[in-house]
Amino acid sequence: MPLNAEQEWTLVSCGLLALADRVLTGGEAARLLSLVEAYLDPEEQDLWMDLVCDKGALEAHFDHMRPPPQEASLRLLETVWNTALADGDASLSEIRIFERIGERLSIEKSQLAVHRKTWTYAAMERAEVIAGFVANLLHRGARPTDEDRTTYESLIARLPLSKTRRERMLKSIDAPPTVEAIAEFLRRFDHQHQMETLRTIAHELLRTDRRAAAREQMTEVLTASLLPQSILGELPGFAKTGGAAS
Repeated sequence: MPLNAEQEWTLVSCGLLALADRVLTGGEAARLLSLVEAYLDPEEQDLWMDLVCDKGALEAHFDHMRPPPQEASLRLLETVWNTALADGDASLSEIRIFERIGERLSIEKSQLAVHRKTWTYAAMERAEVIAGFVANLLHRGARPTDEDRTTYESLIARLPLSKTRRERMLKSIDAPPTVEAIAEFLRRFDHQHQMETLRTIAHELLRTDRRAAAREQMTEVLTASLLPQSILGELPGFAKTGGAAS
């Protein structure tokens, strides 16, 4: 399954932005892996992961790419900007890389700044759903442990949240939103952003020891959000294999 122009630009641009600080963080790596898995067949994934983790190779590839269709520019730029927000606030070096990508796509810097603000606000909305889901999960069956609290605080630190929202979400571990409240928020997003939010939640929970409870809660959220249960099969760690969650 060859990449189309939009997918190729998205992957390469996300890789460049993730390596802007020359350090690939956990959130950035997870986001790149998610894109590679979504775009490519398994036999091609390792080759592209090697490329997007190599700054020199990415630079050379970026310089020789033809622009994607104009109608795809803003869509792929939003995906790229969300990579900058994968571990909280974007750095100055990431903003400069983002502006360079926008310039190649013939988007004016002033227009990019407006889009960045819009996309950052939307990312904060999705971050509240992610944090709310995890906070709710930590109350299933027992109260959160000290280790749970540390893990949750680490998650909140990585999410793109304003100071006010971050403080409010930190308190949510003691008073988590209901499944219905999470679903109500999720229903406001378009399908693309719903899936992006759910995939981020799934990646955050890959190492949890509450896998069964997480799957049960995800099922409830999908139902309350009027989304099909088949989506579970598209989320890492939630698909069932041999009668059990993978």
